[in-house]
Amino acid sequence: MREADLEKLIKQTKERATQLLIETENCAYSPFVALLEALNIKASPELIASSIGFAGGLSGSGHLCGALWASIAATSIYMKKRIDEEKGGKQSEPFIAYHIELHNKVTDIYRQFVNMFGSPNCRDLNPRFDLVSPEQRRKCTVIVRKSVEMTLRSLLGGSK
Repeated sequence: MREADLEKLIKQTKERATQLLIETENCAYSPFVALLEALNIKASPELIASSIGFAGGLSGSGHLCGALWASIAATSIYMKKRIDEEKGGKQSEPFIAYHIELHNKVTDIYRQFVNMFGSPNCRDLNPRFDLVSPEQRRKCTVIVRKSVEMTLRSLLGGSK
């Protein structure tokens, strides 16, 4: 993908994720839907609904950040589709070996996220589980937007 096209897609996807975050206040659903749209992945309502419970680090439990979950899930779907297309959908090697590129991409995105934010866990990023204050809403918006950006850069090229 050309750099200018990638930058435009990143900008549009970040705006879409932000819009959905404002509408839903769900840090997993909003980037997941925006990423699926950006990657031209058609998803059933049930698949999209699966993202809802991951907000707040798994329904408010403070575990894996919902935005990071969305990045990992969208990356897994995108990479699985790409691998199957490249290999003709014929898994002639062990499962892990067949999907090694997917695992490596997810590992890369996870590491980028942790390097950027210091933790993968919602309880560290939002210690008071505050979903109301303008300060935390801004922070969560930044996390959602950056997770979308790092995912698209990792999947479609570029390294900013």
